[in-house]
Amino acid sequence: MNLLLFEEAFEQTCIDSTDTRAAHLREVLKVELGSLVFVGFVRGRRARAKVTELPDDGSVHLEVLATEAAPPPLPVALLMGLPRPHTAKRLLFETASMGISRIDFFEAEKGEPSYARSSLWQDEAWRERLRLGAEQSFGTHIPEVAMYPDLQTALSAQNPQAARLALDNYESGASLGEQIPAEAKEVVLAFGPERGWSSNERDTLQRNGWLLAHLGPYVLRSETAAVAAVSVAASRIQAWKVPTGTQL
Repeated sequence: MNLLLFEEAFEQTCIDSTDTRAAHLREVLKVELGSLVFVGFVRGRRARAKVTELPDDGSVHLEVLATEAAPPPLPVALLMGLPRPHTAKRLLFETASMGISRIDFFEAEKGEPSYARSSLWQDEAWRERLRLGAEQSFGTHIPEVAMYPDLQTALSAQNPQAARLALDNYESGASLGEQIPAEAKEVVLAFGPERGWSSNERDTLQRNGWLLAHLGPYVLRSETAAVAAVSVAASRIQAWKVPTGTQL
């Protein structure tokens, strides 16, 4: 991880020996007294901190020296047919590392109902995947996540002012980049489940004003398609035109 993320801001803190962040500092980064590390506060600033104590009990004491603004979230949201848990883990990590604003899942007509009952969702292990993605990207934004029982309910929760596009290799007539309006400030991207959209879901999308688009002639894995689509959307709306280097 490139940054240690904390829920609450602090000036000084003690990371308990049972915390995986303490183990990372000691065993991976091999910090010493006076070592400098990067930390961040969820949806807040990131900071440079100094190791002030390394007690024998395995804990690590940190003191914040300076802070700076973290990159803002991308004005790009995802709407995903619920994938299998292993795919969802990768998807959560990769999209969180790109700084998307939110990701909504829905139980699709061609999806597998048992996916929603996996330990990933029941034990809230999904939160850890988001945190790890944000730490990897040197960011502090954690995407909002919601779960919906069907597509129509999920569509009703989306921002009607955003450019809304559904990825579909089979019935779309234009590429994603061509379909996103040049004046768009925010984009919502919808993806069907691993077996694709049902005809009823396609009708629902178009009836609700969503445009169909594709990413080219190849069929991509869900997490690959999501990363590619977010990249296209962010570039199209110029969300990445400002460098986000650190001054710490």
